[in-house]
Amino acid sequence: MADEQRSYLMAYDINDDVRRSHVAKILQSHGERLQYSVFLLRIRPSKLLKIKASVEDEIDSDTDSILICDLGINDHAERSMLFLGKRSYRDTMIPTII
Repeated sequence: MADEQRSYLMAYDINDDVRRSHVAKILQSHGERLQYSVFLLRIRPSKLLKIKASVEDEIDSDTDSILICDLGINDHAERSMLFLGKRSYRDTMIPTII
């Protein structure tokens, strides 16, 4: 059971647009975006270590901040979350005019 899937809430506060975009892509590929900078990941602890290492490679530890909350096993995490309003966040595609 040590490698059972768990739920993690990850949030970031990153100053640089490029670094922020890279971290968002990493988290988006492994979880659900709940708010602009908040993600819910349902993964095994071993996968979290890999994601954490990838994120650490992208950020500037002097100015950026990442929050990781272990919500426990998936069943317990779902019951402990309360959403007000819409549950998930969707990026809007804004056309770029050159």
